[in-house]
Amino acid sequence: MLGDSTMTDYGEDRLPQMGWGQAMPMFFSEETVINNWARGGRSSRSFYYEAERWPAVLPLIKAGDYVIIQFGHNDQRRGGDYAEAGTFAYCPDGTENGEGCPEDLDLEGPDPTAPYYEHSYYQFLKRYVLETRAKGAIPILMTPIVRKYFSGGTITEKGQHNLQAQDKYSEEPYPRGDYPAAMKAVADTYGVPFVDLTAETKAIVESYGDEAATEHLYIAADSTHPAVLFATLIARAAVQGLESQGLMEGHIVEATSLVASPNNLDWGNRYIDVPNTKELTISAFDLVPETGSVDVTAPDGFLLSDSAESEVWSSSATIDFTNGAFTSNLYVQFTAASEQAYTGDVSFALDGTELGTVAVSGTGVAVGEGVASYSSWFTEGASTTAISDGLVSASDALVNNLEAGNTKTMAVDGQDTGVARFQVFGEAMVARSDDRYLQFAVTAESQKFYVDTISVYLASSGGSTVEADIEYSLSADFTNPVKLNETSFLPRDDTDLTVQEYSVISTLDSTDADPNNDTLYVRIFPWNASGATSTGKYLGIYDLKVDGVSGE
Repeated sequence: MLGDSTMTDYGEDRLPQMGWGQAMPMFFSEETVINNWARGGRSSRSFYYEAERWPAVLPLIKAGDYVIIQFGHNDQRRGGDYAEAGTFAYCPDGTENGEGCPEDLDLEGPDPTAPYYEHSYYQFLKRYVLETRAKGAIPILMTPIVRKYFSGGTITEKGQHNLQAQDKYSEEPYPRGDYPAAMKAVADTYGVPFVDLTAETKAIVESYGDEAATEHLYIAADSTHPAVLFATLIARAAVQGLESQGLMEGHIVEATSLVASPNNLDWGNRYIDVPNTKELTISAFDLVPETGSVDVTAPDGFLLSDSAESEVWSSSATIDFTNGAFTSNLYVQFTAASEQAYTGDVSFALDGTELGTVAVSGTGVAVGEGVASYSSWFTEGASTTAISDGLVSASDALVNNLEAGNTKTMAVDGQDTGVARFQVFGEAMVARSDDRYLQFAVTAESQKFYVDTISVYLASSGGSTVEADIEYSLSADFTNPVKLNETSFLPRDDTDLTVQEYSVISTLDSTDADPNNDTLYVRIFPWNASGATSTGKYLGIYDLKVDGVSGE
C-alpha cells in the first residue's frame, strides 16, 4: 500500500485517529501479508523520490503481488512546500492530457528548473504503474478520500480534490485540475484496476451530514484524517471495489462488524481498592436494524461508564446508534478487591446476538509493591486537561500570559497529529520572560512517586526562530528550578517531530508533613529568538509527560 496520512498506520496512543490501510487486515485472511508503506505528508512526487519510500519498496515487490496506490492530498501543496511535493493533476500548462507533458517548456510558478513532467500527478502515477508491472505485480489505483468540505448537504468540488479556477494559486498560471479524473485517465489508458474512493467516501460522508461526520468520521483536529469508524468504512469500500473486479479472490473474508481500539485492556498490577480507568474506542458498522442500541456487559472487577469523570459506574451499559454504525468512547474501570488476578471479557450484543468482545485483565497487589504512574497534557489538541494513571493526580495545564493559537496538524514521529500552539510575539517575547510560560503540576497520592522521566514534543511553528526552556521545581512559587534542556533550539513543524526526553531523579512524598514534597511543577518558557515582534510565530506542544513509579 502506497499513500499518505489518510492511509498510514498509527499507534494505539493516537486513537481515535486511524489510517484506512490500518483497517484493511480485518477484511483479509490471516495468511495475507499487508505491507502498509503509506506515510503522512507524502505526495505522488515526494513518495517516489524519498529514499525510505518507493526506492525501498520497489525492490521488495514480487511477481503476483498487488500494489494499491492512493495519493492526492499532498499533491495539492503550495507555497514553500510545492517544490518538494506539489503537482498539477495533468500538466502545469493547463492541458488535460497527462501523456503530453513536454520536457522543455518554462513553468512560471514554483521550481521552474524542474522538467515539465516533474510537475504532473498523472506522470507519477504512470511511473508507479509501469514500474510495478515490470516486477510482475498488479498495480491498483484508488482515488483519495474526500475532505469534509460541505456546501449545504454536499461535499464541494474542492473536497473531492477537483481544484478549478476558483482555487488558482497566485504564483501559478493555471488551476491544479481534477486529481481523481487524472487518476482515472491513467487507469483507462493503461488498463489498471481502479477504485473510486473519492466517490465512495463522498457518499458515506454525505449520508452522515456535516455535524454527524464531524462527530463520528473525522478526528477533531481537521476535516481530512479518518477516525476509527471512517477508516473501517473506507477499507470496506476499498475491498468491495476489489471484489467487484474479481481481484484477490480467496483472500478477502467476511469481517466482524465490531472494531475495538485497543483490542484488549491490561491493567497489570494495581493496588487493592484503588480504582483505575482506561478508555476504549468502539466502532461498529453494517448493523441491522439501522437504529437501535448495543448492550455492553463487564465481568467481575470491572465497571463501565460513558465518562471518565462519572460518579456512576455499572457492570452494564448501552450504546445508541443510527445509520447502522457508530463510534463511541467507553470507559472501563478496574478495582481489585483482593490480591488475585482478574480476567474476563467486556461483551457487546445487539438484540441478544454477540457482536464481539474485548479482553480485560488486571491483578490486585498489596500497597507497597509499586505501580507505574504518570500524568500527561496536550494529548488531544488544545485541551489543557491532564490525563493520569497510577497513584498520582494532576491539575490542568496553566497558561500564563500566553495566547492560544489554532491547533495545527504536524508530523509527530512521522504521523499527522493535531498539535496545540501558543503565540510567541510582541516586545515581551523577543527574549525569555519568566512570567510567560506553560505550567504542569503532578502530585503524589497516598504513596511516594519516584519521578524518572519528563518528556515532551515541542516545535517552532510558523518559522524556525521560536525557542524554549523547560524546567522543573518542587516549590509552588517555582524557586530553585532545575533546567532540563541543554539547548533552547526547537525543530520546525515541517519536520518529523520526535520526543525530547529528560532523565529526572526526584521523589514526591505525600506521606510526610512537608507540603513542598508532594508536587512537582514543570514550566516551559518560549520566546522568539529572531527578535521580531510580529504575529505568526508559535510554540507547538504535544504530550508533555511526567513518568515514574508509585510505591512506599
